[in-house]
Formats: sequence, C-alpha cells, structure tokens
Amino acid sequence: MPFCNAADPIETSVTLDKNKQAIFGYAQSGVVCDGNVELTENTTITYVLVPGKKSPKGLRLIGAGFTNPFDGHIEKVTVSSDGQSIQLENNIENSGVSKYQFILESEENDLLLVSPDPQIVNKEDVPPK
Repeated sequence: MPFCNAADPIETSVTLDKNKQAIFGYAQSGVVCDGNVELTENTTITYVLVPGKKSPKGLRLIGAGFTNPFDGHIEKVTVSSDGQSIQLENNIENSGVSKYQFILESEENDLLLVSPDPQIVNKEDVPPK
C-alpha cells in the first residue's frame, strides 16, 4: 500500500466490525493509502476523521501518543476544537522514523481508543543526478 501524501489532508476512518473491533483506514481523494508519510522538508501533516455508518458514535480525536516523544521529529500536535482533525508539525532536521498513535474517545463508553501506529519517515533530501 502506498504512503500518503503529506501535502493533502489524510482522510481517516474508523469502523467497527461485527465483533466490535476497530478498523482504521486512510485515504486521500478516494485513493487508499497506508497512513504513513515520507518527508524531505518541514511539513504539517493533517489527518481528518471521516465518520461512517459503522463508526463509533461521537468519535473524536483527543491527541497523539509517541513511542519516543523526545526524538525531535514531531515538534507540535494540534487537535481541532471539534476533535475531527489533528495536525502534526514535523522537523526534517532529524532523519529517521517517528511512530505515533492517535488517541480517540467516543460516546459509546468511557474507554479510550488507540490507533495502530502510522509513522513519519524523515529522509534526507537527495539532490537529483
């Protein structure tokens, strides 16, 4: 599955299967992508929740958790006031991979939902040959 394009908002869907297991999906303009982005410059990555018939009721983003919040890849996380989008500001000066998980809440219960871990890959800009 291809990486997502960081220049455009990444549509994020959460649906519940028949066993009430959460399934995360990512797309851009109707084209499925894997939720990951690869960057060669400082960028703000935006994920937008797209509710569906099988989404948990009242689902909203409340933040992001990081496997290593001190690696200098993501400098700032901003969640919209309605909880329907999240922005991650990336610092390209640190090459490598940063993994994170979205933290969500819903009206269905008091438990928090954590996404599988999308990642940002900071690549050094390679000059054209």
